[in-house]
Amino acid sequence: MMSDVQYKYPNNDDMSMKETTKKSFHVGGSIEKAMKGDVDLQPIAVLQEAFKITAKNFTKFLPAVICLFIAQIALLLLSLKVQLGNPNVFFDAFITGKGFTADILKAGFMANFWSDVLIAPLYAGVSLMALNHSVGLPTKPSQIVKGFSFTLVSIITMLLISSIQGIGSSIFPLVGLFLTMALSMAILLVCEKRITPIKAIQYSFMATVRKVMPMTAIYLIVMIFFFMSIATAGIGLIWTLPFFFNVKAIIYRNMFGITLQVTSVSNPNDSNKPKSDDNVSEPLNNDTFNA
Repeated sequence: MMSDVQYKYPNNDDMSMKETTKKSFHVGGSIEKAMKGDVDLQPIAVLQEAFKITAKNFTKFLPAVICLFIAQIALLLLSLKVQLGNPNVFFDAFITGKGFTADILKAGFMANFWSDVLIAPLYAGVSLMALNHSVGLPTKPSQIVKGFSFTLVSIITMLLISSIQGIGSSIFPLVGLFLTMALSMAILLVCEKRITPIKAIQYSFMATVRKVMPMTAIYLIVMIFFFMSIATAGIGLIWTLPFFFNVKAIIYRNMFGITLQVTSVSNPNDSNKPKSDDNVSEPLNNDTFNA
């Protein structure tokens, strides 16, 4: 999907004007195709590609993922401290099974809920970094802060998602798990497609329903990886967490597609140089996607 070429002519007193050409192009699926289920989503291919791009970008992606993990743990502990006075009250009751009252259970649920909601901007930043990986673009750890460009909309989206998941889990745990999977693309949709949280949730849910079997297979395998990582005293999460974000990015690309921008800069007055001396492929809005 190509857009019109845009030319920009910067002011230059010596009349050596540079010509900037920008072209937008689309990679992967689209919202229309996703709503019809007309997308290619093969579990083995998705997981294999995610494994390769995780290995390729591991050293630069891991610091951002660790930052997200530490921030969420900090918010979780802070919420437990506010509610119980001491976070150890919850963990002692959870580990020993003694004194695990309804109030402690509620405190744990609310702490998890608000940590998920408040961490949304950083979560969006890490997700957008993974989106870069899915189209072969490099990232650097500092790009995690790009999620702050979507602070309000990401928090609202996560608030709605967490609320829906909570209601589903209260009905039946498997319903909550399904909703977690079905709404997993919403954050990327509001950031990359610039659509409202309600529409993002709707599109994510409907796209998942259209491809429920391959999506379930992919998330089931990722869940197994998480259980295996926990069995290694959490050491395996060093690989599994970046892998998880890259898996989601590939699913998103295949389902909804990603819009990129190619910028070419040339100097028409310099006959000693080729027509185009700079050809850069980049997401719209530089480090983040702008549909």
